[in-house]
Amino acid sequence: MTSDEKEALIGSLKRDVLKMPAVSTISVSFSKEDIYKIIPHRPPFALISSIVAVNLEEMVIEVTSRIVPEDPIFAGHFPGNPVYPGVMQIEAMGQAGLCLAYFVKNNTLKIEGSNIPVKGLFTRVHNAGFNKGVFPGDTLTIRVKSIEDDDFMGLMAAQVTINNDIYSHSILEVYYP
Repeated sequence: MTSDEKEALIGSLKRDVLKMPAVSTISVSFSKEDIYKIIPHRPPFALISSIVAVNLEEMVIEVTSRIVPEDPIFAGHFPGNPVYPGVMQIEAMGQAGLCLAYFVKNNTLKIEGSNIPVKGLFTRVHNAGFNKGVFPGDTLTIRVKSIEDDDFMGLMAAQVTINNDIYSHSILEVYYP
């Protein structure tokens, strides 16, 4: 991706809601227990609540993340005025990206009991922006689109929305060991 293409993508992520394509998008209903079968994250750092849609052809996923008021992070960020940290939003986008990588790399929309979680390490945040505060009790919709992907590296565009308002966005690079 050229720097001009990246700048155009950043501008789009800031202003345009990343949509699930109408064609070839499959509605799914995967729970946290299913998600534990495909990515290595576990509580208290498993941030995805459910997977609701996948498009293998366009390499896009939609997940939810429920921000529980009891999350201990709010004790320190910030006492009396709890705000969900932006870095945690980026992490949730990354976890959604790993879910997408599982479906794309295995060319499946199924999660079996014997699945091996995707191994991926995020190596770079090319861009991140935060438009609005996320608060206890919010339910985030996270959409991630694979921009470039091979067996070694991937580049993903991601957005966090609530009621189709953009709250944050990022472009993430992942290494597949």
